[in-house]
Parts: sequence; structure tokens; C-alpha cells
Amino acid sequence: MKFAYYPGCSARSTCAELNVATHRVTARLGLELLQLEAATCTGARELRAIDPLAFYTLNVRILALADKAELPLMTVCNTCTLNLLDAHAAFAQDADLAAQVNTRLAEEDLHYSGATRISHFLWVLFENIGEERLRQLVVKPLRGMTVAAFYGCHITRPPQRYGFVDSRNNLAIEKLADILGCRPIDYGGRTECCGFHTAAHDERIALKLTGQHIKAAKTAGAQTMVTPCPLCHTVLDGFQREIEKDMGEKLDMPVLHLPQLVGLALGMSARELQINRHVVDARRLTAGR
Repeated sequence: MKFAYYPGCSARSTCAELNVATHRVTARLGLELLQLEAATCTGARELRAIDPLAFYTLNVRILALADKAELPLMTVCNTCTLNLLDAHAAFAQDADLAAQVNTRLAEEDLHYSGATRISHFLWVLFENIGEERLRQLVVKPLRGMTVAAFYGCHITRPPQRYGFVDSRNNLAIEKLADILGCRPIDYGGRTECCGFHTAAHDERIALKLTGQHIKAAKTAGAQTMVTPCPLCHTVLDGFQREIEKDMGEKLDMPVLHLPQLVGLALGMSARELQINRHVVDARRLTAGR
């Protein structure tokens, strides 16, 4: 199956290893990705508060690029996913907005028909690959590895964007962990905010918030955390040394991107998945495997 692929900003900059791992893992899964090189940032969540029309135009433009290629769109970032879903819904519900956006898009010969299907990599695993095929592709079951899923906010909330899941009790990553051979860990905070967007206003709040989540996962027995969002990964992994300093204790919790966890079970090496790029050394997870 072929997808238009939107990596977003983080997977092409601060979390470039996510983009590499996504391409390598999807190829192993038999998926073909057309990366949308001309796509811009979705505007995080902040742009809409400043310029709603610019926010919707940026996001619908990405949908229009996929529409032009006649492909469904795959994302790897929670915030990008929610922005695109919000923009798609607004476009479908507001004819005046749709006309304004398409007028702007016409300047570069683009037009959105409203037909693009938006899917996150996590959903693609279940909806397009399927549990049975995933089990067949696992060549190195991750036995003995205990994994704490960290969903974050924007892949589960608000509920009206995710009517197909219980936004307070998402179990997709736990089900995936079972398929890959590792043991999921239940803990408080798994569907809560990572603090990324708070950090721009007050980093101290983000550090304390995320520190609670990491400590809860560690106390529950997790050897690693895994997240489907590079923004969550940036805080959980990239800020972890600052979090430890703020808490006054060592956490030393490796954090994997979702495609990296899948890739390990598919028999790919830590080097192939660029696990060595993380701030907290996650290569120990592959020792002896």
C-alpha cells in the first residue's frame, strides 16, 4: 500500500532519527511512502490563536498535496495529526472557509476536494498491516522487555476527533507490545500531557509534569518508554537530564520512538534505527538480542 507521508518538523530536525526509522520500518512492512517534501509546518497549536485562516490554509495545503497525489496521508506526530484532522473538519463544515482556503491554494495550482484520509503510523499498523501480518513479520520477539506506552494528548483528545477509541483508555500500544513480544506496563500518566507546549511559556512546569510521568513508569517496572509523538519524545528524552536535576534524582529512562520499537522486533539493528541519537542511551535495550 502507498501513502503520502508527512513527517512534520521534528522528524526532520530535532528527532531526525524518527524519519529514518519510519522509512526503514515501513519498507520492511511492505508500505511505500511518498514523502511530501513541499509540505510546511502545521503551525503547532499556537498559530490558530493568532491567525486562524493561515492555520487552516497551511494544514489544508498539506491535505491538498496528498489529494493531488491521490493517496491517503500518514503522519508520525500527534500534534500534526490533530491539526490536520481539525483543519479537515473545519473545511468540511464551513463552506466559506473552504472557499477562502482553496482561493489561496489556487495561487500554486492546488485544490482540496475534502477527500484525503488522515492516518497516524500507529493506526496504519492495525488498520492497514493488521495484527496477523504483524505477528508473521516479527523475527526477534522483544521477550523480557517491559515497555511503558506514553500516548500524550493529541492522539487521543479531544474525543470528537477520535470517536473510534476511548480517549482515556487507549490500548493500541499495549496491544502492539504484546504482538512484538514485550510486556506492557500500566502506570499513571500514560495518556496525559508531556508538557511540550507548556515549555514555551514556563519550562519549569513542563519539567515537573513530565518528571512525574517518567518516575511513575519507572516505579511500575518499565525498562523503556515508547511514544508515537516526536514532541513527547523531545521532552521525555531530550529534557530528561534537566528533569533529573529538578527532581534531585536519577531516572535514566530510555525513550523509543514507536517505529524504533517495531523495527527492533522486525530484526533491525539499533544502528539502522538510529537509536544511538537519543540523549538517554537506549542501546542497552538491544544488548544480547
